[in-house]
Amino acid sequence: MNPFTLSRLHARPLVSVLVANYNYERWIGRALESLLAQTYPHWEAIVCDDGSTDSSQEIVASYANRHSRIQLRTQPNAGMASALNTAFRGARGELVALLDSDDEWLPGRLQTVVNRFHRTPQTGTVTHFVRAVHAGGHTLKPIHPRHLDSGWLAPSMLAGREPGLPPCSGLTFHAEVARRIFPLPVQFRRCADKIAQDRAALIAPVSAIQQALSLYRLHGANLTGLNGPCTLAELESNFVFLEQLWADRRSFVHAQHGFLPDIRPWRDIESAHLQLARRLFTGEPHSADYLSALTSPLQRQIWRLLLALPAPAAQAALRLWWSENAFKRLFRNSWDSLRQPA
Repeated sequence: MNPFTLSRLHARPLVSVLVANYNYERWIGRALESLLAQTYPHWEAIVCDDGSTDSSQEIVASYANRHSRIQLRTQPNAGMASALNTAFRGARGELVALLDSDDEWLPGRLQTVVNRFHRTPQTGTVTHFVRAVHAGGHTLKPIHPRHLDSGWLAPSMLAGREPGLPPCSGLTFHAEVARRIFPLPVQFRRCADKIAQDRAALIAPVSAIQQALSLYRLHGANLTGLNGPCTLAELESNFVFLEQLWADRRSFVHAQHGFLPDIRPWRDIESAHLQLARRLFTGEPHSADYLSALTSPLQRQIWRLLLALPAPAAQAALRLWWSENAFKRLFRNSWDSLRQPA
């Protein structure tokens, strides 16, 4: 299984920015202002309003009327994947970037990403950290996720290792990769960026910029966030999503590379944390293989401790571990400050 060969970009490639919006009147203007503040000028933005019932559509229209680089597309509500598909149909750029309508890019984001594509010409996806912020703007997490992977990730993905990749606003694709990953399956009304990043990493190498170049805003209306599944219902919802993701991954690999991968490593290794968490909530026996599937010795020790605790204590400890909270922020920020060079 080899990556596809990609064409070289022009010196100043046009970047098509895809924005899916639904009822984010409070944030969409800030997202578009962050685009207008970019130091790299060669971009176009295609915003698909996914049937908003608030004033989002009017706000985007006012920007489109004043700025020719911003376009508005509208559709009845159909979910994130469908909205991104609609936006992508209007894309003309050599690069395709995703921007969540409640996020913001820092001013040098596009220039830094374009520079990275030029330095690594066979890269299919450039990623970067995002800074998780509260609705009011204060930092919840300086970098998210905790690590980013680079290189040709497909072999390790097929072996069951979930790669370190950022959410929507940290993703930019070479257009030749984007044309292979779009259209996205419309059943993914949420987390469509996960499908896009998953597919892209199976096409060509990833290059990660090790700095936060966007603000990832967490607020009450978010469909996703920093928390893991901490109830049985949330766990079961995650398993449903993963089964859909794996089915799409399998058919995508078959379509792009001509073979059907084995799904068992994904169930046994990629979902090991969730399988162990299910044990905490149901009391059902678990296979020792799930513990051995964890790559970190520290995580294996934590799970052994959790599984040895009485169920109420274990569930409370899991919520502390997998939920964003003030204690974790204090510990994480203190640890990160200690790791900074003097």
